[in-house]
Order: sequence, then structure tokens, then C-alpha cells
Amino acid sequence: MSNPMQTHGAFSWMELHSGDGSKAKAFYTSLLGWGTEEMEMPGMTYTVIANGEEKIGGFPPEQSDTSRWLPYVTVDDVDARIEKAKSLGATIASEPMSVPGVGRMATLVDPVGCVIALITYEAPSAE
Repeated sequence: MSNPMQTHGAFSWMELHSGDGSKAKAFYTSLLGWGTEEMEMPGMTYTVIANGEEKIGGFPPEQSDTSRWLPYVTVDDVDARIEKAKSLGATIASEPMSVPGVGRMATLVDPVGCVIALITYEAPSAE
């Protein structure tokens, strides 16, 4: 089975942006049996969603006026793909940025109004 975090074009992560993160966490952990793990990141604590041993998404700490799931798709080059998205009529909601220990990501709104994030993960470190 291929690793979606290394496969261009694969959905690889989901984030739930909401106005009530605690309520969302309680609902989904109870409904689906997901586990959560707090991860310290620059300036925030991010809650990772785990399905068994597999990390599949997260609950960001920022409040959102509109609750929504944000899917992430792995790409070969975030900056190049964002430029291509612009040429195809997308608007950029969040310019490419690097997150240490994670990778480079950006969020766009496609020509029909759907929001999606693109990400190029950092290469795993050899331990």
C-alpha cells in the first residue's frame, strides 16, 4: 500500500476547523473511536487525530466562524502547484508557508468555490 504522505495527488490529511473544538473532539472521538494526541508547534498546541496507530488529521486550535473539514492533498511542489492553480482560476486563501517538522503547505479556493489545501511533506529524518 502506498503512503499518501509521499504520493502526489493523494488525499493525506484532514483538519476540522470549528468554533467549538472541544465539542468536535468529544463528538468524533466518541462516534468513531479516534484517539487524540497533543502536539506542541510554534505558538500553539495542535491536536492530532489518530485512527489506531495511524495519524490521519487534526483539530487546529484556531476558532473558525464556519465549521468545515479541510482536506489536504500531497503534491510534488506546493509553490509550483499554487502558481498553476492561479493560472487555472483559483484564488489563494493561504499563501505557501513552511511548518518546521511538517512541510510546506498552502490553501486555495477552486473555481467552483471549494476549499482545499496542498502540502509537500518534509522528508522523514533518518534515525
